Amino acid sequence: MRDSTDPLWSEGLFTGLIGYATAIAVVGTVDLASGRSVFYTPALFGATMFYGLDDPYGLVVTPGPVLAYNMVHLLAFLVLGLAAAWCARLAERHPSAQYLVLVVLLFVAFHVYAALLFFAQPLLGAAGWWKLGLGSVAAAITMGMFLLARHDLLRRELREIPMGESR
Repeated sequence: MRDSTDPLWSEGLFTGLIGYATAIAVVGTVDLASGRSVFYTPALFGATMFYGLDDPYGLVVTPGPVLAYNMVHLLAFLVLGLAAAWCARLAERHPSAQYLVLVVLLFVAFHVYAALLFFAQPLLGAAGWWKLGLGSVAAAITMGMFLLARHDLLRRELREIPMGESR
């Protein structure tokens, strides 16, 4: 691997881990606050995805579904972290691309969230959107804060150059 790609890989994977940890902490906290196991939501999604669970009332929280779902969830966040790190580098190198990067990230985030809700609605009910939304927004914020902390030039450009303009 070339030296120029190593920082991108490590930064992207770490960004994904930060988002993953934030999302599971928020969703787990919401589950605990509602009187359920911290593993309730991952067990529910894992049992549905991998074990054919049809009725959420029949859920038994066991390690298999929790681990299976968390591996998929972790993989998705690692991919999102790599994409976000790449977008941050692109926006840093080309200030005129910042608007495009923002629109693409918002477009992807909206569609990922909408797809998640489409599949989660039958499992979590009408109130499920805020649990997933809270975890998703918290993950996006922590990932963005990490990337902004790592990219001094991007931070400075965002302060000094209006989005979409070039020097």
